[in-house]
Amino acid sequence: MKRQSPESSATIKKQIHKRLQNRQSIRELYQQMAWKTLVKVGSQTKGLYEEYETIKVRGQVLRVGDSVLINSGDQHDEDYVGTLKQIISIKEPTTAKLICLCRIQWYMRKSEIIKSKPKCSEWISEQELFITNHQEYILAQSIISSCKILGCNEYQELDEIESTIYFNRLEWDVQKKQFGNMDSVQQFCFCFQPVNPDRQYIQCDSCKNWYHFECVGIKNGKYNQKEFHCSKCQ
Repeated sequence: MKRQSPESSATIKKQIHKRLQNRQSIRELYQQMAWKTLVKVGSQTKGLYEEYETIKVRGQVLRVGDSVLINSGDQHDEDYVGTLKQIISIKEPTTAKLICLCRIQWYMRKSEIIKSKPKCSEWISEQELFITNHQEYILAQSIISSCKILGCNEYQELDEIESTIYFNRLEWDVQKKQFGNMDSVQQFCFCFQPVNPDRQYIQCDSCKNWYHFECVGIKNGKYNQKEFHCSKCQ
């Protein structure tokens, strides 16, 4: 039998000690809900870490790249929305129970944006989302279901809009609290605002520009004339 040198024996002992430390850390990190650090430690421990392309949550199969609704807890009325970027499991060493985590790229809702930009409330739709560069890990069981996030034009063409259908056209910088690509969005009416699918518009038969009903004095959501000409074209 080949004997181990003192150096190789010491190396093996260090490796075993590190594995034991990692196993202890996994238990502690799980209790602390320190998911990002837990993923880092788990990925460095052989046999405890695995990645997947799909996951089954509440009877629904979800895939990396899907948009999902996430339970926000009792403190918020609205569910969170994000895109599923990564699915992993880490085995808890003492119980062999799998800790299932998902890395999520977050979207912001209107209610969150107008805290910093209250004047934008008029042109932001209730179903509009703003993509961010913020990502973090959550427990897989926090996911409620899948949802759809369309482009603005595609959203406006829908005949019926379900509560789980949203649209996105702008980025939101979480640190700077500002829009990232506002110049790419066309603005309408005398008030120069982006289109809001929740509001009513009328097109001028002369200049072909679109105007809010309220901005051109149309009341009760009705216009009975055959043609409409804005104040610039009259």
